[in-house]
Amino acid sequence: MTDLGVGTAALPVLMTMAPLDAVTPRGAVTGGWMLTQLDLAAGLAGRRASGGEALILSIKDLTFRDALRAGEDFQIRAELTRKGNTSFNLLLSAWAGASEPQREIFQADVLMVAVDAEGTPRKLL
Repeated sequence: MTDLGVGTAALPVLMTMAPLDAVTPRGAVTGGWMLTQLDLAAGLAGRRASGGEALILSIKDLTFRDALRAGEDFQIRAELTRKGNTSFNLLLSAWAGASEPQREIFQADVLMVAVDAEGTPRKLL
């Protein structure tokens, strides 16, 4: 996968299948499972964007747009929208479906910080 850069198109960072064992009584996958996937995707994309370890500082905005059903293909894409000295923003969008048109499941603006081995903020590479 190509590294993330400000102004580049959103890139897939996580692809999986919605689990059968994390559904609500109505058959939709729980928000908790999707937030775990968001955390994993932010870590993967954050590593690419910062050139090393990165942590979530805050989820500035999270909007669920559609339900995810068990057994559906699930993909999270990341786009670097801002890059500062030690922090940066990622726009994470989740999509469902094996073929076009896919449905957008959620979108989140995530504020990340690059950290060193001790967990202190470091300059972005």
